[in-house]
Amino acid sequence: MRAQKEELLFRAMEQGLAGRPDEATASLGALESMLDVDAVPEDLGYQLFATAVRHRLAGAGAGSRNPYLHPDASERQIDLFRSLMAHMPLASTADALANAVLEALLGGQQEATLVDVGIGQGRQAVRLLQSLSRRGAAPGQLTLVGVDPSGASLAQAKAATERVAREVDASVRFIGVESPVEAMSGAEWSMLRALPGPRVVNAAFALHHVAEAPDSLGTARDAVLRRLRAVEPVALVMCEPNTDHFQAAPLERFGHAWRHFTHVFQLLDSLGVPGEERAAIKRFFGREVEDVVGTVDESARCERHETARMWKARLSRAGFEPLELLEHLRPHGVHPALTLEREPGVVGLRWRDEVLVAVLAARPAPAHG
Repeated sequence: MRAQKEELLFRAMEQGLAGRPDEATASLGALESMLDVDAVPEDLGYQLFATAVRHRLAGAGAGSRNPYLHPDASERQIDLFRSLMAHMPLASTADALANAVLEALLGGQQEATLVDVGIGQGRQAVRLLQSLSRRGAAPGQLTLVGVDPSGASLAQAKAATERVAREVDASVRFIGVESPVEAMSGAEWSMLRALPGPRVVNAAFALHHVAEAPDSLGTARDAVLRRLRAVEPVALVMCEPNTDHFQAAPLERFGHAWRHFTHVFQLLDSLGVPGEERAAIKRFFGREVEDVVGTVDESARCERHETARMWKARLSRAGFEPLELLEHLRPHGVHPALTLEREPGVVGLRWRDEVLVAVLAARPAPAHG
């Protein structure tokens, strides 16, 4: 049955891309007649992909509307993200690995700066401060720069980090930069370079959101990485989904998305999460499916994921080299369902035969000449 459903789904996408919308609609109808979302856990995945294909056929997708920047959708999306962090080991394990690197770099410093790109509501920064405090290793003075396009999220991050700083008796100065990282001004970049060192950059599931021009191969994100290199950090730490939803052609991208999200959904189904929450988390990822599969206008897409190998190449071109500290760490909080695949500067989070998320750490490469 699964093979038949999958064949109909892929056939619909192929027919739509070939300019045969009536045939594609018929294939989707045949698929949807076979689905029982309430009784069969895997069928919600088929439904989410089928809906995205339908929206592509209609010429409308979700990419032009980033839910994190619209009040009517952002709170719901943030609530779903909280549920994801509570139940989904990919996010929590990536967070634990990244924070272990950040702790090693910031712990015990008299003065230091953390630039958090895509800080959101500051949950990762809060956990970092709490962990540093438990170890008695909080910096004497930490400057925390939150970069985020949402002013509301920045306000919440500031309040949360300042509250925790008081609770753990840490000295934290919060600076908010309300902007997508690719749109920051020259003055804002100069401000970062002037902050006290050591400076560390963190970007958790953020850099794949960098806006790109149509047909771009990543010019904007390359420019962001070069600008981050010019800040002269001791290290840059990244978490990213490990899949190509950016440079691959639409049908190939569809296949990558199907493989990636099917593994994510199967992992979720294996964890014993209550049915309603499990469905809600899948719908959180369904927004990403909608963006990757359903959006026709490439310039409107938000979820431009790349593989760890692609990010490593970008980091190298921007003047970074692997920070080998990462693959030697053995942090707490690694979920037993996952296997860690280690190489210089990268730890992949694998479930079954697929690395689903990558944590990368890099440092500025020495200048030659």
